[in-house]
Amino acid sequence: MSQSFLHRRRHYAAALFALLASTAQANTLTNAISGGQVNLDFRPRYEFMSQANKNDANAFTVQTLLGLASKPVAGISADLQFINVAGIVDQYNSLKNGKAAYSLIPDPAETNVNQAYLQYAGIPGLRLRAGRQEINLDDERFVGAVGFRQTPQSFDAVSAQDEALPDLTLYGAYIWRIKNILNENVPSRTFLSEMSWTPSPLLHAQAFGYGYGNQAHNAIPGAAACFLAGNAQVCNSATLGVRVQGAIPLGDALHLPYDLSYAKQLPYDSGGAAVNAQYYHVGAGLALPELWLHADYMVMGTNSQGSYGFQTPLATKHAFNGWAEVFLVTPPKGLRSLYCTLGGKLMGTQLAAIYYDFQADRGGAQYGHELDLSATRSFSKHWGAGVQYANYRRTSYGVNTEGAWIFVTAKF
Repeated sequence: MSQSFLHRRRHYAAALFALLASTAQANTLTNAISGGQVNLDFRPRYEFMSQANKNDANAFTVQTLLGLASKPVAGISADLQFINVAGIVDQYNSLKNGKAAYSLIPDPAETNVNQAYLQYAGIPGLRLRAGRQEINLDDERFVGAVGFRQTPQSFDAVSAQDEALPDLTLYGAYIWRIKNILNENVPSRTFLSEMSWTPSPLLHAQAFGYGYGNQAHNAIPGAAACFLAGNAQVCNSATLGVRVQGAIPLGDALHLPYDLSYAKQLPYDSGGAAVNAQYYHVGAGLALPELWLHADYMVMGTNSQGSYGFQTPLATKHAFNGWAEVFLVTPPKGLRSLYCTLGGKLMGTQLAAIYYDFQADRGGAQYGHELDLSATRSFSKHWGAGVQYANYRRTSYGVNTEGAWIFVTAKF
């Protein structure tokens, strides 16, 4: 048998192996895509906003989310989600449309990639992600996707979550860019770490550390602020804290939910020396299956000079301190919020009323008060709708603000 014939046989074998390998890879990729899931979400919403000294705002916007999640192969999967926010009626100030004479509704029209990440979950209890992703930690008080706004907040990040040990969850992430609710990209050097222990429904204990570092050279609309004068890094902060919450049974149907939190905030990554404040939250209530009452006292403290109030730059801020969003940035003298929530379910409709009393942490000045009302209902696994209302009345801070929302949700 000649050497040239042997050489040709080896060449043909190598070519055949490469063809088979490429075919297998193509089949694997095809199976991963064809075996995946397509998700389509719609949220048309009408929003009215009235703020003192501004023209009343009317906005009718439609949020569309189109996502594709591949079938895992060897524990590896890919998620891709596009977002479009269409402005049908745009008589409002979105902070990007130049209509500053109108009241503020920060829902600009946009089209973008909301999420795009690779995930590895091939080891039980472990999940690794790399790419643009939404991150919602705990009750989103410190880190969340701001799901209320038509453009969510998402993060270009690597993250890891480990649930291998019973009752214990470890989470860590590094974020190099933030896509905020105005569809602006904020360069970042942000670290997230969290440890949660949940031995029973009676107790969920958590320790966390977050380092927020804005790396922009100039101010970016929608980026975190703190009322300190200086460059874009002056508000950068590190937050360390603990939280304990749960529900204590008082009978067959009655429970006592409770929530205790504490955090300390200091300068991080060129943050100003004035960044020095504490956070407290104490809450408790009574809950039946279809009726609940809860009282909370939340203090976002200030420094000794009264020039910096405790900030939550990555939080789902709309969910806290009133839906009128007067306190998205904590005032320099801090903020004390005393609020009561009454909620229930009536004929399949979720109802809630929240009353807030706001004061300064330093000096105790009365800021104002707010009433929020909500009625939401799910008609099926695909369809839902809701009506919400917020009314902030000023005493010494902000302006009188009244807002209302009517929306429909559709998920397929």
